[in-house]
Amino acid sequence: MMGAAACAALFAPEGTHTPLAQLWPTLVGLGAAFVVTFQFTLYLLDLYDLRVAAEDRERGYRFLKAAGVTAMTAGGVMLVTPLVVPVQLPPGTLLGGAMGALAGTMMVRVSIRALVGAPHTVLIVGEGMKARAVASAIEAGGEGSYRIVGLTDPRTSGEPLEQTASRLNAAYVVQAADDMRGANWVDALLRCRIEGRRVYEATGFCERVLRRIPVQFLRASDFAFADELTVSPLRRMFKRGFDIAVASLLLLLSSPFLLLVAVAIKLDSKGPIFYRQERTGLFGSTYHLWKFRSMRTDAEKHGAVWAKANDDRVTRVGRFIRRTRIDEIPQVFNILTGDMSFVGPRPERPVFVEQLKQQIPFYGLREAVKPGLTGWAQIRYPYGASVEDARNKLEFDLYYVKNGSLFLDVGIIFHTVRHVLLGRGAR
Repeated sequence: MMGAAACAALFAPEGTHTPLAQLWPTLVGLGAAFVVTFQFTLYLLDLYDLRVAAEDRERGYRFLKAAGVTAMTAGGVMLVTPLVVPVQLPPGTLLGGAMGALAGTMMVRVSIRALVGAPHTVLIVGEGMKARAVASAIEAGGEGSYRIVGLTDPRTSGEPLEQTASRLNAAYVVQAADDMRGANWVDALLRCRIEGRRVYEATGFCERVLRRIPVQFLRASDFAFADELTVSPLRRMFKRGFDIAVASLLLLLSSPFLLLVAVAIKLDSKGPIFYRQERTGLFGSTYHLWKFRSMRTDAEKHGAVWAKANDDRVTRVGRFIRRTRIDEIPQVFNILTGDMSFVGPRPERPVFVEQLKQQIPFYGLREAVKPGLTGWAQIRYPYGASVEDARNKLEFDLYYVKNGSLFLDVGIIFHTVRHVLLGRGAR
């Protein structure tokens, strides 16, 4: 607003300066429109992820792209607004507003490096399969927030663990040895903790820091003794109320567009508008899930098969609604009837669930919560249609089963909107 006011005064013809009292309603409206557009563009470009923002600071590509999109959008609004609303926009307001917004945002962005800091250093205790699995998990899901400085086994290194951690300036020490025989470094781990380093066992590190629970580290006792799995009636009531409110809002906002989708499906190919299919729900019970039909009616004439990328069974309209996930919206009826939650593990077909339970340990733990329209695994892992993909997604589902909350649900929905708008995870 300050930039817009300054440029309006600077570029105004001589003797025609408009008093600020008359300009401020226009400037407030312009400023609000510019800020909303700019922040939404930053959101779409992942610049609310502090790590992405810190990396972008080196080149500024995403930031400049967001600024360009915002300037074009605001310019278009300024051209159209006088044609619709009787308002006079002083010359220079767009330039000044853009310069002011960019200056303010850049002041915040240049401080992100100091706010985020360098990646945290991690020392892994162990050199076997478990240690390498932790290292792979950090590289794959650490989002650049963690850097491995070494894998060490005090039994063979000849150097006390606390000295190794100090020499490498490790912020985290992760116990990930396969064989604990002769492992006499518990006191060393305690000294590392007293010195201010964060000490974790492999499973705890992956859960608390990487926000996933690797299946290969999991023991039944980890969930059997987990107090987090005990859901109070009050929390269950709030969760149900949240589901109903969000599902109803989505249905209300999308209803006019859904009618157009229904007509397009009917005109595009023979068959019903909706697709009804059996899925596995809470505690292994089954229910019928509703979706917009996106495949040919003979898609499974040879039996149930995994969906795949660029599936030739998908219709023309189906390809669009699957990419934008519009085909999932009818599941709000399943949410309203209580078969599903808005956020939870992706519902799977019973035939696939039985196969995966035989191939993946602890796969049945997903059934401890209701399946969801969106979920932690959906926004953290790309779409996949294989046993290995199911195993990786299970790690994120188990994290949600153990750590789910309304705050996490809100965060998942926040990121789901961006995934839908950008077509991420489409299949």
